Amino acid sequence: MAESKTAPQNLQRALHHAVFPGGARIRPQLCLAVAAACGDDDPDLSIAAAGAIELLHCASLVHDDLPCFDNAMVRRGQPSVRAAFGERVAVLAGDALIVLAFQYIASCSMRSPLRLAPLLKTIAASVGAPHGIVSGQAWECESKVQLSQYQKEKTGSLFEAATAAGAQAAGADADTWKPLGEWLGEAYQVAEDTCSDSGMVMQWSTRIHKPCFWNQALGFFRY
Repeated sequence: MAESKTAPQNLQRALHHAVFPGGARIRPQLCLAVAAACGDDDPDLSIAAAGAIELLHCASLVHDDLPCFDNAMVRRGQPSVRAAFGERVAVLAGDALIVLAFQYIASCSMRSPLRLAPLLKTIAASVGAPHGIVSGQAWECESKVQLSQYQKEKTGSLFEAATAAGAQAAGADADTWKPLGEWLGEAYQVAEDTCSDSGMVMQWSTRIHKPCFWNQALGFFRY
């Protein structure tokens, strides 16, 4: 990420803190794996797509940890952005990461520029409304939660985008790969929620750095 001496330093430090050292990088790896399976004839574009997807994921985590949502003080084994830099900087950092994701992919040196527009459409749809991460987070503001829709939107949408974008970056059919991403995303969300709701899978809790019984503490009873 480009840095500037004239930009707000707390914001720049917060952006770096949100992205590095990072987690498992499952979504960008999935994007690159699908691109490779489809021939990956434009690696610069597939790498940019993978990077953008990870930046959007990091943005969602920053916002998820805010006091109005999970109110989490720890993320990926270190203080969350809101814990380290405060709520106001965390809101701005999450917003900046979303913009940075699209700046990154739009500025890459691609061989196939005609693939860019549908690729951007796929990625944008996965984070917005009516069926992206934003909508998934919004289910936590509803009195009644549609569990399957919540899982699909909050987690499955970006997994689905990862597989679709990997295919699109390589010039392949995105629809062929979307179901794989959707299934993987839903499985991941179920595993995470099961840990949070049962307290039994301590090893998984350590890996995702999310305390067991976290959902009960927040009043989320999903199972």
